[in-house]
Amino acid sequence: MRIEGAFANSYDRFVKRESLLPPDLGDLIKSLNPRSILEFGCGTGTVAVGLALEGFDVTGVDFSADMLKIARKKAKLYNAQVRFIKGDISKINLYSKFDCILCLGNILPQFRSSPSLASLFKNALRHLHPNGVFIAQQLNYNRILELKPIAFAIDIDKELIRIKQYRYRKSHIDFVVTLIDSSQTPPSKKVHLSRLKPWKKDKLLKYASSVGFVEVEILGNYKRDKFDLDSKDAILIARK
Repeated sequence: MRIEGAFANSYDRFVKRESLLPPDLGDLIKSLNPRSILEFGCGTGTVAVGLALEGFDVTGVDFSADMLKIARKKAKLYNAQVRFIKGDISKINLYSKFDCILCLGNILPQFRSSPSLASLFKNALRHLHPNGVFIAQQLNYNRILELKPIAFAIDIDKELIRIKQYRYRKSHIDFVVTLIDSSQTPPSKKVHLSRLKPWKKDKLLKYASSVGFVEVEILGNYKRDKFDLDSKDAILIARK
């Protein structure tokens, strides 16, 4: 899913965190003791910048030029040293290896077929040092497919309103984001639709193991709590 234009420019306005890093992610990464980190799908660079400020050597890759433009401005604002590169995370070859690779922000469901997901996992594997760790975060689709919510988030920031909804298909989910700008008369409305594959826990474990990862597990959060139906997220952790 390429996020461009108004959706890229408004992306950060709806992320409300006390720090650049999601809660407990920094502690999880520090426990692995990496020096170099590659973030696949770095978006506007918030996590990459946060990790760089923690002293890690960070590289971020994303397919969206608009998102990377924001990421570079953010790194400059925080005086953080991060390499940002435009590319397809399932195909790009950086000719470098890393201690840890991150793929956060529900990116895995954007790979809608088994071969495409396997390609992403293979590319992560080849960019890791021996014993390196791959961490991927997505929503808990075991839970979502059980409950089938329609509108699951309405975010408001001053004159901007963002509505996130699901439409359920036979084997996919349409993720619909509506952005309403009430500063204009009449209000403007933009709609962004992306089709997602709701990967369940067993499939993630299967495909990560099939490409050669070992010690593959699915956790419920960055604190390493057990994954179950009530978990908000599914955190894949796998080692080369």
